[in-house]
Amino acid sequence: MFGLFKKTSWKIEGKALDFFRKLFIQLPAEFQFLSEGLDKGLYRRFSVNHSLKGHFYVGFDPSQSDKSMTKGKQFELESIIIKQDGQAYQLNITIHEGLWIGFEIEKNILEFNNFQIDLSSFKKSKSKFAPDSKIEKLVSGLTCEQLDLTNLGGFDVEGKTYYQIKDLEDGNFIAIDNKGQVFGLIHDPYKIELINKSVRQFVDDVNDGIFDFDKYLNGKNGNA
Repeated sequence: MFGLFKKTSWKIEGKALDFFRKLFIQLPAEFQFLSEGLDKGLYRRFSVNHSLKGHFYVGFDPSQSDKSMTKGKQFELESIIIKQDGQAYQLNITIHEGLWIGFEIEKNILEFNNFQIDLSSFKKSKSKFAPDSKIEKLVSGLTCEQLDLTNLGGFDVEGKTYYQIKDLEDGNFIAIDNKGQVFGLIHDPYKIELINKSVRQFVDDVNDGIFDFDKYLNGKNGNA
């Protein structure tokens, strides 16, 4: 269980920013909106998707995401080959509603140095994302600049699936379950605790300043 709480989230800056900038600029003109979003700071960080090996999901700036969305613009960019030291790794990218929400590759992109990008097998395919999932319905219509309510990456802990809505960094998360209950998953000391029985009420509390993340991380209940 403790493997979950290793560092699993990284800011898109420095080496990571350089990697994706080099990649996106080589894609066909149809996909240059990815470079544009990257350059304006729309995409903030990438995190391990614990429910799917080799998958990562992308967190973005909530203040920009709404105006950057394009309804119905969803697809996969597949078979992008990253080559380094005689090895080849396939990279797939997921686009949902005009936003880059995730990618799949067997190697952490921070481990790439002198690499080459091969687009000879590159293709655009139908999206695998399920827009009508039960989890999406739980947060439908909710907005909060401090939470990621669009790209709900799932992971399993002690036989139960959680969906992250806030990366508190250093292995700490805020997540919901399939009933819409809100939990804190804390690294040290290890604990999983119920914060709120309703994600809708929790979103209202965050928006109204009733719940404070810093207080919560300092061992308090988070209520201002």
